[in-house]
Amino acid sequence: MKIALNILAVAITSLFINREDVIGNYTYQTAHYYESIELKDNNKFIYFSKQEFLNSEIEGNYNIQGDSLVLDSNPQRDKIIVKEFNKGSQSNCTIEVTNKMGQAINYKINLILVDGSEIELIDQFEKSKVKNQKIKGFYIVDTKGLKSPLYYKKGEFTNYFKVEFEQKRIFENEVWHIHLNQIRPRGLNGEFQEYFLRK
Repeated sequence: MKIALNILAVAITSLFINREDVIGNYTYQTAHYYESIELKDNNKFIYFSKQEFLNSEIEGNYNIQGDSLVLDSNPQRDKIIVKEFNKGSQSNCTIEVTNKMGQAINYKINLILVDGSEIELIDQFEKSKVKNQKIKGFYIVDTKGLKSPLYYKKGEFTNYFKVEFEQKRIFENEVWHIHLNQIRPRGLNGEFQEYFLRK
């Protein structure tokens, strides 16, 4: 009974997080990685991450909803832009992937088939081709681990996709958990991390 009351007390207090209590800088650091988010009093944030050869700084807006921190990048950009075409044989499907500047990139792609099964193509560059498979949708993961949203095919006879993939992290209604003086972030793949950013 005492444990249940303690859990209830924590749950109730986490629902009423005071905005002034969350303002500040939260960080996590290891020998080869640094991540931080600064929450400002005007509902703006600055996110920064640094690993061996990659640095990322993102600004945006945040809201507190219960025990959640909701992040939106500013300015907002599309994570992927897909153009569909009908080219060649209907039994072949080609997916051409570039970054937003039109440069070919290395990636892996997960194809969702009409029957619900999934095919993973790893170590891809520029174009991925499949034969005799009916594709329902796909998502892309770049070499940094940045994952696109799941894209569903629009045209019934589409068999050629030109994809522009945003290689910079974008926060779009991304929910992180916040409790007391720590935040549990999500990684590039959208999954919660095993570590916390601490104030």
